[in-house]
Amino acid sequence: MKQTSFSPIQIGKPAIIGVSVIAFCLVMLFSLFGAFQDCDKSKIYVNQYPFTGNYAVWTEGGLQKQWWGNIYEYNKTSQVEFTGAEKNEDGYTAVGENPAAAVTFNDRGRGYLIGSLRVVLPTDEMHMSKIQQDFGSESALISTLVRPTLYKVVTSCGPLMSSLESVSETRTDLIQYITDQLNDGVYKTKIHKTTVINELTGDSDIVAKAEIILDSNAPGGYKRQELSPFSQYGIVCNLVSITDIKYDKATQDQIDAQKTANLAVVTAKTRSLEAIQKTILVTEQGKQAAEKAKWEQEEIKAREVTKAQQEFEVASLAAKTAQQNALKVKAEGEAKAAANAALVHAGLTPLERATIEKETAIGIAEALANSKVRWVPEVVMTGGSGGNAMDAVGLNMMLDVVSKMNKK
Repeated sequence: MKQTSFSPIQIGKPAIIGVSVIAFCLVMLFSLFGAFQDCDKSKIYVNQYPFTGNYAVWTEGGLQKQWWGNIYEYNKTSQVEFTGAEKNEDGYTAVGENPAAAVTFNDRGRGYLIGSLRVVLPTDEMHMSKIQQDFGSESALISTLVRPTLYKVVTSCGPLMSSLESVSETRTDLIQYITDQLNDGVYKTKIHKTTVINELTGDSDIVAKAEIILDSNAPGGYKRQELSPFSQYGIVCNLVSITDIKYDKATQDQIDAQKTANLAVVTAKTRSLEAIQKTILVTEQGKQAAEKAKWEQEEIKAREVTKAQQEFEVASLAAKTAQQNALKVKAEGEAKAAANAALVHAGLTPLERATIEKETAIGIAEALANSKVRWVPEVVMTGGSGGNAMDAVGLNMMLDVVSKMNKK
């Protein structure tokens, strides 16, 4: 049997040098990725250098010298939500990665706050180095510091109000309390127990209500049980928003009953006010009607007075006119009498005498003509056709009579 022999591959020196150069280039190429870091300006970068373990904090963005260190990214601002709530037979319970914040009010009502807040991280190297050293990442910072502090603060806000107050007028106060305590620390409070009358049942209840202790020298003017843990890290929380509060079943029933009672009171007050307004309206309408009737009568009176005044003035004017006419007639009569007396005294003029004789003659002639006395014969026989001679005789006789009467 024939045996096969293998001879070793001969690699020359140039090949060895070429492979070495290629390997070195690859190592250097991959090493470049760890030498520099292109940073986003919206983020904060914490670089931990090898060997020394020192930190470098980058906040301005751009190309930074990494020198093969480990880089940790943080958002300059981030939103933390607490929205996880699931309904069950007793009301609600907190669930999920972002569980709702539980709260117990001073009337023993329980609920879960649904909302969010904004977390602003510091940009200085000292605080960011401390955050990196204590928590190691942003997610650990949120889960082990921000959320526990939030839930603790919300719990401390419960005794400051009742569940019914949290529904209505003090909802905005609740936001203020949470924001203030997150940044400056939990309030130091004192408890006041007061007896109140339940408006629904009429029974007296003892309510323990917390009151914040004032201190002008403390942050915000309130005494604090402890400083906020955020203060040592330079973290600021703001824009707290409460979109809803989920109450357990017993608390929700109490709130609904109270709302119904309040609505009934408001409705009764509204109806009472409507009745009062209606009474006022009717009264005002009556006053207006009476005032209108009064002024209508005043208007009629004014018209009648004006009419009577006018008639009086017309009558007065007519009387004055009659008086003046009487005076005029009297004056004219006296003037005529005086004139006649003057004429008689002075004697008649020939023309006046002739006029009087003429009017007298005409009057006598009319009287004779209308008289049935036969002054001359009615028929006179004549031989000619020229006029009636008896007419001339009668006329002459008439004139004589008139002349004689005038002389008399």
